[in-house]
Amino acid sequence: MTIFSAAASEAIHLYSRLSKLKPSILLDREQSEPQDVVHISAEAKKRQILEQARTEVLAQIRNTR
Repeated sequence: MTIFSAAASEAIHLYSRLSKLKPSILLDREQSEPQDVVHISAEAKKRQILEQARTEVLAQIRNTR
């Protein structure tokens, strides 16, 4: 594996910047990041519900045997 001097320099620079920050600043940044939100269409929601129902019915059938 080859490590170029530019990559090593960037890593050292990043470490230097992060080491100067207070830990509380890093924790605040992690907590303030927005949550990922996923929107699905009505058709996709129907498919998801049907798939979940099918899975539950199959599980119940398997458990009764």
